[in-house]
Amino acid sequence: MKNQKQIKYKFFALVLLMYISLIAEAQDKPSMVGQDIQNILPMRQRVQIMEDFLKWKRDHVLPAVMREQGVDLWIIRNNEADLYYNNEGPVFTSLLLANHEGMTLPSKFAPPGSQRIPSFLLFYDTGSEIEFIEPSNYQEITELVNTYSPKQIAIGAYNNQEMSNALGKKYAARSVDSWTLGVRWLETMSPDQVVIYRYVQGMANDIIAEGFSNAVVIPGVTTTDDLNWWFRHKYLELDLEVENHPSVIVKRRPSHIKKYQHIDSVDKFRNGRTVNGVNVTIQRGDVISLDSDIMLLGLVTDSHQHAYVLQKDEKEVPQGLKDALRIVNEMQDLFAKEFKVGRTGKEIVAASEKIKVLPEIIETELGFHPPPMFIRRYLKGGYMFSHKTYVAGMTSGPGYYPTSIVTNDHNLYYNTMYAFEPHTSVAVSGWGEHGLELGIGQIAVFEEGGLRYLDRPQKTKWHIIK
Repeated sequence: MKNQKQIKYKFFALVLLMYISLIAEAQDKPSMVGQDIQNILPMRQRVQIMEDFLKWKRDHVLPAVMREQGVDLWIIRNNEADLYYNNEGPVFTSLLLANHEGMTLPSKFAPPGSQRIPSFLLFYDTGSEIEFIEPSNYQEITELVNTYSPKQIAIGAYNNQEMSNALGKKYAARSVDSWTLGVRWLETMSPDQVVIYRYVQGMANDIIAEGFSNAVVIPGVTTTDDLNWWFRHKYLELDLEVENHPSVIVKRRPSHIKKYQHIDSVDKFRNGRTVNGVNVTIQRGDVISLDSDIMLLGLVTDSHQHAYVLQKDEKEVPQGLKDALRIVNEMQDLFAKEFKVGRTGKEIVAASEKIKVLPEIIETELGFHPPPMFIRRYLKGGYMFSHKTYVAGMTSGPGYYPTSIVTNDHNLYYNTMYAFEPHTSVAVSGWGEHGLELGIGQIAVFEEGGLRYLDRPQKTKWHIIK
């Protein structure tokens, strides 16, 4: 019987989901600046909601992806991840049994009082349900395989000779690499995750909107390092985790680079822009660009947004920049149409290269990757698993840092998420031969209706600093 704390939490979570669902109806409407940031959950509720995500996925996603891949037996070792994950692979960690607080249950073969995790996890599809067994050793795996007589077995390809020996010649011949199955388990999102991801992206948008305002930026005084560290400290104040240092850069007209060279040397700009780590004073007429993320509820944003600093004689963003933003969004929508189920990352990029580029565009390139995610699970003694984020699924690659669970050879499936971040440079009068690059990065979900932006912050409007 549920205790009072569990009932209280369930009610709280239900109210949160109802609230988020109402906001989610406004997917393509202007972002509700300031709304999401008012609803940051305490850490305990965050972990509990993340555990609910995994429970739902175990009940619904696990059988679906095993049947999709034609696998009726999946055996996972606790040491099959490669060294990139220090043998704490996100597949294994996410499938461990745990309580509602994220505390993993020890192996049933562990000595009394020990927190030792299982050596193996075995999932068998009976046809009506997925049966879970924890084998004690390879000898028991041999016995179970002979009992079940599976048609296809998924096992890890890394350092798997002992597993192949345990399967025996007959069943080793029926084994396949579990790489795709593991990726499908990780990348497939629950309906609640998609809804809550919009809330997380909305929160990131709220923070960026505040940072890209006169509440934070004073033209001629505030530097890019000032703004960079303002974002870091804001995340800290809000109890939000981050993995990466924000990237704040300035894009400046050639004439203004010369105008302000007594403050910031011309050498700080290349093709009209700085790079992260080069500190310059933000001046009127500048475009400020941010690349940053926040981590919440196992979900990580990847936001690229832009602000314009009005000149003294300007009351609004110049028409040339308004047109540039419109053109960039039109190009992104054309790219988004190339997301078609079954295509690989390579095929999506190849198709995007055949799109007729809009006349004002100097150059454009489609870029995307699965957004990083993370798991909050612990041994009862307090040790935390998978403290790093993981990236699993299909990418445009090969520019994205390669890991063992992301590739541009993977296929596109429904209910998967992407950090969608094409980069486009537009010819704008006065901005030089290289034009103005406006890559707008945001989180999107691929559904049966196509690629859908979760909370599109700059579809029509610039952030404005007066």
